[in-house]
Amino acid sequence: MNNMILNEIIEVTNHFSFKEKLRNKSVLITGGTGLIGSYLIRFLQYLNQEYHLNIKLFGLARSKEKVEKMELEENVSWIYQEMKNEIDISYPIDFIIHTASPTDSSYFVHFPVEVINDTIMGLNSILRLAQTCHTQSVIFLSSLEVYGNCIEDRFIKENEYFSIDCTNVRNSYSEGKKMLECLCASYAVEYKVPVKIVRLGQCFGPGVNYQDNRVFAQFARAVIEQRDIILATKGETKRSYCSIQDAILGIFTVLLNGKNGEAYNLASDDSYESIYNLALLFAKGTGSKIIIEEQQDNKYLGTIKFGLNTEKIKTIGFTSLEDLQDMVVKLKKYFTLIR
Repeated sequence: MNNMILNEIIEVTNHFSFKEKLRNKSVLITGGTGLIGSYLIRFLQYLNQEYHLNIKLFGLARSKEKVEKMELEENVSWIYQEMKNEIDISYPIDFIIHTASPTDSSYFVHFPVEVINDTIMGLNSILRLAQTCHTQSVIFLSSLEVYGNCIEDRFIKENEYFSIDCTNVRNSYSEGKKMLECLCASYAVEYKVPVKIVRLGQCFGPGVNYQDNRVFAQFARAVIEQRDIILATKGETKRSYCSIQDAILGIFTVLLNGKNGEAYNLASDDSYESIYNLALLFAKGTGSKIIIEEQQDNKYLGTIKFGLNTEKIKTIGFTSLEDLQDMVVKLKKYFTLIR
């Protein structure tokens, strides 16, 4: 395991006060080779190693080769399949964290039918499993995109929403997440499935793939490779971001302390910033300049300006450990090491 990734896990563990709630429990993580899913698995592996919590760990992924390459096999029972297929687990599962989701905006545009259908079928399989296994708590990892096209430049609470153009196929992801949240609420009411929703700000840090195409990775690559940062828009969109440490802590806080059927915003403190200013943070201390070359590309969400109000998740025990500056410094350092 990369030392920076290990240090992230150790730091989270030092601030994690709910360890005993996981003792002798079984946990299923979907999207196990994704950024967040793999961190959750490594975190639970570390808890077993250092605190002997006897957590029975299950991971769900599509690629055995990728699991082996990432060295995630240790003390994990892996299930290899597509999320849309029925999940067959005979072992009782206490906790489920569903992180599996597409993240590439180009995929949203070119495969909108698959974005909608596969994610709905996948979540339905998870919730049916939770119902059958009498699972104690389920997390569905959602997105700030459910809030729609707010340009009011303010922080939004969990009960505030704005319009989304449902005829724009790029919004297959945004509208899909809204439908998935509704499916969670429906299972919670009709079948008493104890599911909670985490609306996550865009998350990055050590562990991001060097070739990731999201803006934070593009910015980090540019400065590491001593190139200028090229913006395809004016960079006016403002949103909240979330560090790896805060994502792990927040997800487990909601899993163990959250209320069934409810949604919780999750973002790092002092992380609400425009894309342009994010680019400036990455360029700070380097010779890279910010150059705007506007493009008409339907993969972009369009200008939004809102941050995630995190008062609600803080009432159940979450405390942010990092800010946006910390996140930028760490990603630049990580990309320098793995380049």
